[in-house]
Amino acid sequence: MSEIEKKLTKEEAKEKAKRKLALQAKYTQRITIAKNGREMFLGKEYVGAARKYAEYLGILAETNELDDIYQLAPSMFDDKRDLTEMLLISHVYWELSRIYEMTPKLQKSYEKSLKQFIRFTINQPYQVLNSEMLRKYIKQNKKVSPQIGALEKAFSQIQVQSKKCYIATHAFGQEHWVTQELRQFKQVLLSTALGLNFVSTYYSLSSRLVKIADKEQKLAFTLRHLSRTPLLLCALALKSIRKR
Repeated sequence: MSEIEKKLTKEEAKEKAKRKLALQAKYTQRITIAKNGREMFLGKEYVGAARKYAEYLGILAETNELDDIYQLAPSMFDDKRDLTEMLLISHVYWELSRIYEMTPKLQKSYEKSLKQFIRFTINQPYQVLNSEMLRKYIKQNKKVSPQIGALEKAFSQIQVQSKKCYIATHAFGQEHWVTQELRQFKQVLLSTALGLNFVSTYYSLSSRLVKIADKEQKLAFTLRHLSRTPLLLCALALKSIRKR
């Protein structure tokens, strides 16, 4: 290697180290940036909020060596250590979609943001929270939002793609055939508006019950054993009907 090549290699290494330090500095400030965006959003300073949110997501994208803020995925985060940040990310995408919602020229950005909100919601511990937030928004803005169809589709998509079946999972486990059978029945329910509302209500109530049970050992034991028999009978009936 020539002297010129060695010099260039050293300069490249220095520049790389410099960029790394700069990214680390930005990373430590990311939550503050997101909070600033939230304050602007609440103050209806939507342009400023969008910029701050894009900056926050940009830092996360750069940290994961991505060029696009819409390439972030839940798999890039630790679902336990980074749970709070993942919830924050989902809400940032949600509020970005609301900023872009009323502007036809920003339709693509709206669709990308909503898609990312869904992506960071499905099968996460806070899924019920986000789903209920979306449901309330749809109800309140049904007559004024030009994107109501896309929002209703997003709500349905969260329910359909979710693998959650709280009480069955609590009683039998994630991979038990009873849980799988009831999960398949959920897909049938989701084909109708009434079934979709039922599943949404089930998610809301059952998630709270299981959360309480997880903190109370006696309640958890009681819930698990009282629910096993009716769930088993229901699954057997569904299995029998499906084989006909």
